[in-house]
Amino acid sequence: MKRWRILFALFAAWVIPGSADAWDQLDSYDVQWTTPSRDSSGSMPIGNGDIGLNVWVEADGDLLFYVSKSDAWSGEGRLLKLGRVRVSLEPNPFAAGLPFRQTLRLREGRIEIAAGPEGRQVTLQVWVEAQRPVVHVEADGQEPFVMQTKLEVWRRGCEKMGLAPSGNCENLGKSVVAKVPVPIFSQPRPEPRTLSGGELGSAYGMTSSPDPVVVEADTVLPAEGNRLVWFHRNTQSCYPVTLQVQALGALIDRFPDPLLHRTFGGCLHGEGLVAGDDTTLRSSQPAARQQVALVALTAQAATIPDWVDQLNDVVRSASTVELEQARTEHRSWWSDFWNRSWIFAETPAVPGTSGAITANELPLRIGADSEGQNRFQGRMARASVLGRALSEAEVADLAGVGRGQPLGDVPGLVASWRFERAADGVIPNSAGESFPAKIVGAVRAGEDAEESAFEFAGGYVQIEHDPQLTLTEGLTLEAWIAPAKLSGGGARIIDKSKAATANGYLLDTHPGNSLRSIVQAGTLLHEANLAPGQWVHVAATFDPQTDRQCLYVQGRLAAVRGEDSAEAETPLSPLTQGYILQRFINACGGRGAYPIKFNGSIFTVDAQEGDQRYDADYRRWGGCYWFQNTRLPYWSMLSAGDFDLLQPLFRMYADALPLGRERTRTYYGHDGVFFPETMYFWGTYNNDNYGWNRQGKPDGLTDNRYIRYYWDSGLELLAMMLDYVALTQDEAFVRETLLPLAHEILTFYQQHYPQRDAGGKIVFEPSQALETWHDATNPLPVVAGLRYVIERLLADVPPDQAGEARAAWERLAGLLPELPMQEEAGRRRILPAQRFAQLANSENPELYAVFPFRLFTLGQPDLEIGRATFEARRVKRTGGWTQDPIQAALLGLTDTAAAYTYKNFSTKHAGSRFPAFWGPNFDWIPDQDHGGVAMIALQRMLLQCDGDRILLLPAWPPQWNVDFRLHAPQQTTVHAIWRDGRLQQLDVQPERRRRDVIGPPACPGAEE
Repeated sequence: MKRWRILFALFAAWVIPGSADAWDQLDSYDVQWTTPSRDSSGSMPIGNGDIGLNVWVEADGDLLFYVSKSDAWSGEGRLLKLGRVRVSLEPNPFAAGLPFRQTLRLREGRIEIAAGPEGRQVTLQVWVEAQRPVVHVEADGQEPFVMQTKLEVWRRGCEKMGLAPSGNCENLGKSVVAKVPVPIFSQPRPEPRTLSGGELGSAYGMTSSPDPVVVEADTVLPAEGNRLVWFHRNTQSCYPVTLQVQALGALIDRFPDPLLHRTFGGCLHGEGLVAGDDTTLRSSQPAARQQVALVALTAQAATIPDWVDQLNDVVRSASTVELEQARTEHRSWWSDFWNRSWIFAETPAVPGTSGAITANELPLRIGADSEGQNRFQGRMARASVLGRALSEAEVADLAGVGRGQPLGDVPGLVASWRFERAADGVIPNSAGESFPAKIVGAVRAGEDAEESAFEFAGGYVQIEHDPQLTLTEGLTLEAWIAPAKLSGGGARIIDKSKAATANGYLLDTHPGNSLRSIVQAGTLLHEANLAPGQWVHVAATFDPQTDRQCLYVQGRLAAVRGEDSAEAETPLSPLTQGYILQRFINACGGRGAYPIKFNGSIFTVDAQEGDQRYDADYRRWGGCYWFQNTRLPYWSMLSAGDFDLLQPLFRMYADALPLGRERTRTYYGHDGVFFPETMYFWGTYNNDNYGWNRQGKPDGLTDNRYIRYYWDSGLELLAMMLDYVALTQDEAFVRETLLPLAHEILTFYQQHYPQRDAGGKIVFEPSQALETWHDATNPLPVVAGLRYVIERLLADVPPDQAGEARAAWERLAGLLPELPMQEEAGRRRILPAQRFAQLANSENPELYAVFPFRLFTLGQPDLEIGRATFEARRVKRTGGWTQDPIQAALLGLTDTAAAYTYKNFSTKHAGSRFPAFWGPNFDWIPDQDHGGVAMIALQRMLLQCDGDRILLLPAWPPQWNVDFRLHAPQQTTVHAIWRDGRLQQLDVQPERRRRDVIGPPACPGAEE
């Protein structure tokens, strides 16, 4: 340790602060596409933190974008789009066969689209002002052209807005342009559209409501001059019934309804444009430059005229700022954002792996994984493996071969098994004498004698390992299958990989009846919606030379990974690309009135679930906030220095404090506050979780067992706030936010659990350990959370600020029971709880003592307890909200942390084109938890802080190069460059903090 401190001191003489090529490195990660997209799944995100766009160009069509806003809550608690905008150009530069390039310019926060033939090219710029609610679309051509902008709304089931019986609105007051009384509707308005079926899930919280859950209509005002105005207005609200159902009806007058009359929409306008109709603006004449702006507004206005007046004010205010001034301010914001911090990593290989397809000596199985799980149910007629990636035409030819027929002489064919006969439990390889397939369990000939197929009814087929089955030079996997209706985990079709890893290769139906292929280089998914009992030909290919991974259904290309990788001038690190783009998405959607939605942020697009298609307002799990999920995008903002992005999260819980205090008194008759795990933004439970039928049930007891006693969110929120204070030294935040929340949350735990054990310690019962163990005593997340938070409060908050609270913290600390532990084979490890039962989910609660409550991590005396606990964890995986990568990094387990983080950042949603649209995993697309976990893990691999100490490169693979700048406590930044196995540059600001930097004792990242 001393040796490293001396080395760092020597660096001070010659280190030059800053990274000279940081901007060049950032530019290399601009996302560029050279072909238009099929639909909204091929969109790029852009935004200003509150307003978000999904931007794409249709092939041989138009420029389109969805418009979202972080506060566009419907009366049913759904987060809606504002609308969609279509921009058409004449002549059309997007016509088929013409040059095309769409680029996300990260450093300037804009999308640039250049298209059209030589001499008549048009360049479009799409951006959202960083400091104002204004969207700009600028188009510059080499020759004059015409631009048409059309507003597209799809919410046409209409609400009753208290208008005159005729349906007319003749008293709106000022319109956007002038005070002109105008009719909105010429006929009575239709009834609201009722949500039903799977779409009702996007209003989760209201799905069991006794009343219909409806979609109210958007309203489009008559066009005037060069302006179009539209809005969505909530004329009904789920807020009153929510409070009434949850025994809080007496509070309705004290806490005003946040949904009723919430109105959101915007104004489209532009110089040189004229209205063609109420939803269309068109150039008054051809010109070489055209532009249109969109101004958005959400307000809880008493009347429609009030909202229109407020919109007028915003439009006028924005119009006083010259375009170039707005552009300069916008670029300045993004420049400051990218200068706060960065990570540029060169990651040539994942430790412990080699090549894009990893070799192993496992048997190849058809219908099961390496552990005999995920068994295929249904019929199978043929399964084959080939040692090269076939072309699209060749795969189509394979599908053309009847399912009961041999493939014949196909170049690269290794083996093919036709499920028409078996002798002594062995199915022969129809492509040669080797590779006999042994039947294990219930696999039998189908009941139809004329059908050449076997029924997989709980068994599988196994082929012993052979070097020829090590397909490291490329592969094609193909099969004719008729799957049953499969469970959410799906089932293996062809598998030669180690379960729960990317070691080898596989083709399966995860999730459910979808389609997925996995190799070390990446995972590709396709929501195939394979019909139960119906025959279908499926195939997967992967070419290591091009990194192109494909899935096929009925011989047609269904999904592809790597289709845009060839457009990059230099190879991109998946870790760097994923980190940069996820941080960019955080910035685009994280500065609004409410926190980032874990299930899609504000970048959801048209959806498909099974055979159902839904509009862009759809998202699984609806509009409520699950803290377990919501928190994960936010932890990374601390080390990144993105402190402004943290404020919506802190603000939501601070605002919910008064209602929470009254709820505790109503339910339990004591003081303090708890926050529900699944919570509307105003602080109440999700209704579906709380339960609609309250007959015979005590107030506060939820129907949903997964969250009945799950009140840990307040403790982790405090832990995050304590890190924020350590980094920023924000004394006002301590006084106004941290201390009030800490007082109420800790008071709840002390008063809610009066029972004491023989030693006088609190007995936390009834309780639960996260969603996983529904019946627990002294669950680890509660005990560890309280211990960690109280220790931090006592250490970090000066006595003069803490006041009388300090004595209360010390008293509560003295009442806490010991952390639940077990010793086995001479090694101690943490348990999920002192007593635990009723297993129901797949979290590892015991590891909350590693993250988020850092009690057993690098730098702590009981590190080995943390490592033993991690090794013994029940669920081992990564993806979605799974925390294993973070915990591995905090424990100094370099290889595990690197492999998991690499996998997360290499695994995007197969149906989305943008490289950082992850998911759906457990939630929705883009999955903010998946990218958030990987960001946190990558940061912890590079830098960890423990009190005053700064641990440099604590879990970093020595063969990976990196240039990073991250934030540390006491308003510190650390900039380091590690290259070719040695530290080449270190800059710590302020200088006095250099003495607190501690490097690894041997090779950085070495795993003990």
